[in-house]
Amino acid sequence: MNFEVVRPSKIDQPKVSIIIPVYNVENYIKETIESLAKQTLSPIEIILVDDGSTDQTPNIINDLLNLYPNILYAIQKNAGPGVARNNGLTLAKGEYISFVDSDDLLPEDALETMYLAAKTEDAEVVTGASLSFNSTRSWYIASHVNNGVYTPGTKSLVANKGLLYSLGPCNKMFKATLIKDMSFPTDIRVTEDHPFIIEAYLKANKIFTVDKVIYHYRNREEESNLSLSQVVRVDSVKVLRDILKSLSYSNQLWNNLIPNELERLDVMGVYYHRIVTADLWPAIMSAVRSKDASIQEEAFQLIYDWLKTIDFKLYNKVPALTRITSYELVPHYSLLSQKAKELHLNWLKEWVKLSNPGTMHTLKNSNRKFDTQLCLKALQKNSIKPIQSHISKRDRRKRINKVKSRLKSAFARRVVFKFASLLPADNTIVFASNKSKGLDDSYPFIYEQIRTKRPQYKVVDDFFKKREFADLCKTYYQFGRAKYIILNDYHRQIYKMNFRKETEVIQMWHACGAFKKFGHSAVGFADSNPKQFETNAHKPYTKVVVSTNEVVPHYAEAFDIDQKNVLPLGLPRTDLFFDDETKEYVRRKFLNRFSKLKDKKIITYAPTFRGNPRDRKTFHLELDLAAMQEKLGEDYVLVLKLHPAVTNNVKIPESARDFVLNLGNENINEVLLMTDILISDYSSLLFEYTLLERPVIFFAYDYENYMKERSFFYDYHDFVPGPITSTTNEIIDLIQKDQFDLNKVKEFNQRFNEIADGRASERFVETLIK
Repeated sequence: MNFEVVRPSKIDQPKVSIIIPVYNVENYIKETIESLAKQTLSPIEIILVDDGSTDQTPNIINDLLNLYPNILYAIQKNAGPGVARNNGLTLAKGEYISFVDSDDLLPEDALETMYLAAKTEDAEVVTGASLSFNSTRSWYIASHVNNGVYTPGTKSLVANKGLLYSLGPCNKMFKATLIKDMSFPTDIRVTEDHPFIIEAYLKANKIFTVDKVIYHYRNREEESNLSLSQVVRVDSVKVLRDILKSLSYSNQLWNNLIPNELERLDVMGVYYHRIVTADLWPAIMSAVRSKDASIQEEAFQLIYDWLKTIDFKLYNKVPALTRITSYELVPHYSLLSQKAKELHLNWLKEWVKLSNPGTMHTLKNSNRKFDTQLCLKALQKNSIKPIQSHISKRDRRKRINKVKSRLKSAFARRVVFKFASLLPADNTIVFASNKSKGLDDSYPFIYEQIRTKRPQYKVVDDFFKKREFADLCKTYYQFGRAKYIILNDYHRQIYKMNFRKETEVIQMWHACGAFKKFGHSAVGFADSNPKQFETNAHKPYTKVVVSTNEVVPHYAEAFDIDQKNVLPLGLPRTDLFFDDETKEYVRRKFLNRFSKLKDKKIITYAPTFRGNPRDRKTFHLELDLAAMQEKLGEDYVLVLKLHPAVTNNVKIPESARDFVLNLGNENINEVLLMTDILISDYSSLLFEYTLLERPVIFFAYDYENYMKERSFFYDYHDFVPGPITSTTNEIIDLIQKDQFDLNKVKEFNQRFNEIADGRASERFVETLIK
């Protein structure tokens, strides 16, 4: 026996055994154990296997043993998490087994949710949704979202290959009889869990995914205290050896457990694509970027030896593999040693041997066809000189182009702009926006007023576009001569600019009111810019237009501008809400286009952005659409008003298809006009919607994390004019009871929309455009 039990568990027949490998987690282990102690399922046993910790972890665990009799504590010499999990398996007494990492957390009902699903569905493996988190925010794992890992229901690995993107032992529950005789490889530390999970998937009679978050993965931020998975790529050669050995173990499983060759190749193709893109290629690039000749040569030799063993049919099933063994290294040649380049030539020889005509045709006609031809030319000459020569020329061109780009920008800003500024200011108004591609937001309302009341002015645009040199010169010429520059967001082309005294630079911010902190007010929060960036961005403003007197101090702080230059004129785009003809037009347009809306009340869910652009693309819809359809579908339609980049990843259950309508590409204010009940969270569209004095529900399921990311100008719970919820059932209950306090909405409207009257665009022009 290679471990010692320090204290056995006092639970005889646990429903679930949770196995936790423990190594140097003094900052996290207590929180992890406490999250398990709070589980609603009972009885459970917690098996802690200490892998030779050298910090205070053992002392912390010993202090907790008296509090929790269901903990089994064992110790072993340092041998890695695989060995620790194997030892935990020998000790486990539960009917079901789950694995948890020693720094992660579980929602309180996670084990109960999976256990009940396992029993009612007679499933041998139960999975669910997972969140990654750090000290400031949480987010869904992109590869899980994009590959349907969270899609609920019955699954099998052959039919649901997306499961191959969830090969960690955590966020799952296994029937003990399925895995008791299995073990994790003990001679590798990277991807050591893949063969175990693949075997469990393949042997399971039934896999079931619950429609719930059941696991929270911690993403450590302290550089000195990173998890194994975060530091393991430092030794790229060791990582590559482990990955290739793991592949050899998995290959035996595919061959033994999927008898049909075509099905086997399909599943292996997906797995190889996943491991090549997520593990193998990053390890190769780690060796490349090391610029260490010995590391590169050892790594490249490993890949070459492995290529010589790959099955011809499988190779052509994995486009990622054909790419990384051919042209993907071409842009990185300047980082390679001479020996590594020669080894890459050997890769190319195997590439040509293995590639079938279809694969080669695809590569030759891809957007990297030039690099592909370079590789073929190198093979033809049996020399890397064609690639080397091209890279040398390319690097020279890049350096030259970078200098040219800077010179062009400097010329436009310092010469064209200054020249234009010396000329008399002309009657030009510039609408400038890097997010607008045409007249949208408040611009069309202002434009109509300018045409009517200030016809002597010419309106020109500086909207979102790819700026060539001529465009740059035109932009800065217009800026130099304009009397008025009107913005609706950050506009990088004006950063740090000094305009002539006659030029008014007017910020007409895209959000009504003041809700989430932004600009200088947000500095220091997770989703914010550095102070100097905000100074450069907002310094050119001469005037700022806001929706009401109350928010003047907030905008003055956010833009670091004198309050006397923050003008409460109302936001022009809100004029739409007072135009009866337009409202009738919008109503008819939507009813004619979307038959689902007829004879139904409309609930709109319009959440704010969370995190960075990558996080937005992996947004996970927390609303239970099927439950809403079942309880509300007779009288209501649910409209989803999400950003298009977010909407692409939202899956609507078949049962809710007639209840849910995705209007992500429609104008938000037009959608609000059609809305009877709004569900939002932290979005400033609240201000526009309360103009209608209709019910609003706040779905703030991630309030604490969002507070760390952005924070607010007001106390959230006192500020919002509607009930705050965190679950779908709470929302359903509110809508069914229909007992909304509209007096709160009216008071909010009077407080923050006191100036809104349908004449904001008129006031804007009369006050600011002379």
